[in-house]
Amino acid sequence: MKLNRIATAVIASVASLGLLAGCAGGGGGAEASGEAETRAVTDSSGAEVEVPADPKNVATLHYAATETLMDLDLPPVGQGEFQEPSVPEKWVDQLGDIPVVAQEEPDLEKLAEVSPDLILAPNIYEQDMIKQLEEIAPVYQFTLRGGDRANWQQRVEEVAEAINQTDDLKELDADFQAEQKEIAEEYGEVTKGTKLGVVSSFEDNSAYLWGSENMVGTLFTPLGLDWSADEDATIKKYAKASQGGNKSGIKEPEAQISMEVLDKSLTDADVIFVTSNMRGEYDELTKTMMDSAVFKDLPAVKAGHVYPHGKATIAGYSDAKYGVEMAEKAIKEYQKG
Repeated sequence: MKLNRIATAVIASVASLGLLAGCAGGGGGAEASGEAETRAVTDSSGAEVEVPADPKNVATLHYAATETLMDLDLPPVGQGEFQEPSVPEKWVDQLGDIPVVAQEEPDLEKLAEVSPDLILAPNIYEQDMIKQLEEIAPVYQFTLRGGDRANWQQRVEEVAEAINQTDDLKELDADFQAEQKEIAEEYGEVTKGTKLGVVSSFEDNSAYLWGSENMVGTLFTPLGLDWSADEDATIKKYAKASQGGNKSGIKEPEAQISMEVLDKSLTDADVIFVTSNMRGEYDELTKTMMDSAVFKDLPAVKAGHVYPHGKATIAGYSDAKYGVEMAEKAIKEYQKG
């Protein structure tokens, strides 16, 4: 997407307003001259980026960054699109009032109109797009795809570092780990030796597997659950380095498979978690997968040990806490036999 004359005019207008603001009033120093204090940070691409020391108007191009800002009570001025059932209910109204400035690609005109002083972009765009974004504001690329995809806490930390909020993030992380530890201690006798598999569906006649080294692994393994060896083995066989916008060349610990392979992928699982939204609801593709004969024939399904777990792609601590809470409910149900 190229900057057209309208977008260029909008950017020029914003810049002019900034110059006028800098000239108005008395006083001296960097603030009076329109020069904001900055700090240098290194983003996921390895680039050193000069960002505002205290950014006030942050725009996100993907919900994976939006959630961290919301968790830190610093809502963005513009955001990547989101699906309402996949965000916490308490945020729906507030997010609905924030302009959407990116879907599959950024809308440069809309982005310029919200006058960001920092843009948080996922590491999926070509350099040409990054250069166009940099004409609007400094661009910090955070990890969305690639070899570090599974480490959602790293991504959250990257976002917090970009906006200079790492201290507040430590408190969120400590609370989350304490909750995981509490569940592990309370249900240790139930979870020990219990094998878990996690599955989704994003296309007709297919399933999507999530391995122990993925984001969901960081949620559920600390609770004391073991992982399906069959699932991990299937992922190792079918994972592709090119899936989902991944440009790293490294295979991620997840894989899309045909339904014919599903019966060999989760046979050893005692419990199956099925990806849902943050209301515990399944979409139509997932319902179709669950209605299939091959899914119904899995041992865990026959035993009635299938549960919704929330999102498999963890955007931040709200997603993670919801997933752990859903897992605790599932463990309680499994405990009943």
